[in-house]
Amino acid sequence: MRIGYGVLVIYNHPIEKSSSYATFKDQLSILVADNSTNEEIRKRNQNQVEKDGNVYLDMKGNQGLSKAYNQAISWIQQKEQKSCFVLIMDDDTIFGNDFLQKATQEMNSKQADAYVPIVKAEKQILSPCMIHRGRVKAIHDLSSITRENITAINSGMIVSLNVYQKIRYNENLFLEYIDHDFIRQLKQYKYSIHVLQQEIQQNFSVFENDKASAKTRFSILKKDLHVFYGKSLSQHFLYKSILWKRKLRAVIQYKDLSIVWKW
Repeated sequence: MRIGYGVLVIYNHPIEKSSSYATFKDQLSILVADNSTNEEIRKRNQNQVEKDGNVYLDMKGNQGLSKAYNQAISWIQQKEQKSCFVLIMDDDTIFGNDFLQKATQEMNSKQADAYVPIVKAEKQILSPCMIHRGRVKAIHDLSSITRENITAINSGMIVSLNVYQKIRYNENLFLEYIDHDFIRQLKQYKYSIHVLQQEIQQNFSVFENDKASAKTRFSILKKDLHVFYGKSLSQHFLYKSILWKRKLRAVIQYKDLSIVWKW
């Protein structure tokens, strides 16, 4: 098993401040797909990434996470002739320096098409998680995960390059639920998924305190959820209930009742 490449999407953030990039820049061939809208940041990132001997992909503005992923995967497919695996990472994920070594050892003993690590925010397990009655639910321990109910976030996911010959990231989704849609496709195509025993730490956006950022994120979530759940009546009910739950959570967090009708 060979983890040949890493894919990192960055947005209006200097690459040298990315914890995941700092960990792997000398361990992997990293493709940095830059969705930054700030041209100065893009130029700075390009100079740094190319100086490090890695690959810089200028998205020329924010094209969304799925398009950035797909462009990076297309680049790898054109370059790589042999079978290998691709590590997907968020820019603010904290990996151990020995993550690749330990992950590869485990992959050699347990063959699968995709591997997901245990992602935590402090002590809370963010991923893997489960789909229960159409909803993404957090778990307390791994014993509740099955082949049928598993889902996961992108950060730390390791995917066989062969998988991308059949499925890609859904470009109708801009930011949210791209990872859950991808896992859903993996299961539809009968690809195998293995949960690694490696833990990583994630600075997950759900814990943000900035109200303006949260409002923007909610607007994106609203559009992406509509795509993810489709148009059936039962799915539409799920879509609406999740949005209301997020709104009420924001009302409590920001102590602002007007969020109910303004967001």
